[in-house]
Amino acid sequence: MLTVLIITLCILLGGHHLYESHYVKNNLQNEIGRIIKVEEIRIEKQEDPPAVYLRAPEIDNLREAYLNIENVVAKRLGAGYRIVLVDNRTPELEGLYEKCSFIIQEAIATGRYQNMEKKIAELAKAAGVHYRLFIDSSAIYLELRDDHGYLYEVIPR
Repeated sequence: MLTVLIITLCILLGGHHLYESHYVKNNLQNEIGRIIKVEEIRIEKQEDPPAVYLRAPEIDNLREAYLNIENVVAKRLGAGYRIVLVDNRTPELEGLYEKCSFIIQEAIATGRYQNMEKKIAELAKAAGVHYRLFIDSSAIYLELRDDHGYLYEVIPR
């Protein structure tokens, strides 16, 4: 009797693991793949809050993609997951982002977003980095890209 219980438990746990790792992840990857080209996806339910990690080297419109991905994740996994965009940042891009972060936080505090865009454009040009900046009522979306890497940041407002 104990053997049957152990075997049943193993089958149930194995089935659940298979369901989570293949069905849920594959469906999520397919749906997100319709939004952006995804190289890698990882679901971390044990983190607080739970997270979905995505590696996507080319995102045309970071704001639009992020909002669409949020909707897919909420629909497939439920509310409360955070989206983490895994990028390929270099020390140069990281340094530029640190400079931009002060400008972004100042804009959030003062509401001077046009000034933020102008200053980030100047910093990016001086560093020889291509930038894209999007904004909506909930976040500021920044992409920095050069010949060696790319950086994505979504900063809540």
